[in-house]
Formats: sequence, C-alpha cells, structure tokens
Amino acid sequence: VTSAAADLVVWFRMSWEDPRLTWNPDEYGGLDRIWFWIGDGSGSGGETSEIWGPDLELWNLETSLTSSLADAHAVVDSDGGVWWSRPGHLRVVCNFDGLNKFPFDVLACTAEIGSWAY
Repeated sequence: VTSAAADLVVWFRMSWEDPRLTWNPDEYGGLDRIWFWIGDGSGSGGETSEIWGPDLELWNLETSLTSSLADAHAVVDSDGGVWWSRPGHLRVVCNFDGLNKFPFDVLACTAEIGSWAY
C-alpha cells in the first residue's frame, strides 16, 4: 500500500478570542452570550458568515473541509471568546511506507490542518 484515505466522522471544534466581539453584559440586560452564524454562502438561502471565522483547510485532503463540515452557529461570550463546533465527515489522504511487517505493522495517518492565509 502506497497511499490510502482515512474516513473519519468528527466533531470539528475550534475556539479563539476576538476582541471586536466584547461587550458589557450590564449594558445589555445581563446578556453574556450570543450565537452568530458562520457559513460559506452555499446554504439554501445563500447564507454568509455574520462574524469572522478561521480559514482552516485539511491540507492532505480527499474532500475539502468546506464541503465536508456542516455550517453552524458559533457561541460568543461577552469577553470575546468564540466556540465553534461542527459535525462532519473527513476524508484524509494518508501516505504509508508499505506493509513490510504485515500483519504486525503499525500504520499512522496524520490530518494536516492549517490556514492558507496565515
């Protein structure tokens, strides 16, 4: 075997801080959490993101993250903390050195995820 793909059902979860999304809960009736839509614009109504989201991609992909993960709401806390959790199905391309110790090989596949812009 020289190449293969790992087929994974996942919850892809990310968190980050965005100081532009901070507010004082006392000024908004105690509201300390709000939900914002993050999408790629391909929804049935052409929904696009209401806030910034990271441009992460699976580099060793068989299927892109944007087509394999569901768009979803992100939870934003008043201190600017953002939590975005999406279900999905990842197809990761794996490169193996072969099966020279078959059937006792230990094969590993690394999902390489990163940003194209940063």
